[in-house]
Amino acid sequence: MPYPQDRFKPAMIQHENGLEKTTIEWASEVGKFLAQYDKKDRVKELSTSQLRRFFGQIKRLQAQGYKPEQRSELLMLGPQLAYAVGRDRKKTREGLKDGSKINYFYEEVNAAIKAVADGDPDKEKARFQNFVNLVEAIVAYHKYHGGE
Repeated sequence: MPYPQDRFKPAMIQHENGLEKTTIEWASEVGKFLAQYDKKDRVKELSTSQLRRFFGQIKRLQAQGYKPEQRSELLMLGPQLAYAVGRDRKKTREGLKDGSKINYFYEEVNAAIKAVADGDPDKEKARFQNFVNLVEAIVAYHKYHGGE
């Protein structure tokens, strides 16, 4: 399955009434893409444990009652994902394994993290909640489409 044509757009998480249907459909496409092995390019599916580890950090922020003062904790999730991408690339270069799709997940989620932090601070908490829901949808559709 090719990479979804649409990329993350900040407008996806800026609605005060939650995620729109088109955003949920986008999350389904991304989850499906991340769950499938690409034999041609030797790119493995993203593992459920990689997704859950990141999602757990997001849920921890949510459980603490996310406030704009926690923005630095949220922004640090980007470098943590970048580290996972770097580890994956190193193993791939050394021929230890096929690469995974974590870099695709990083690109989309890092853009979403920045979209939460940018903009009107009074609406940041709502954007964060929409971000949590978006990532939760990606995780759910990843599992639905066979992610292991």
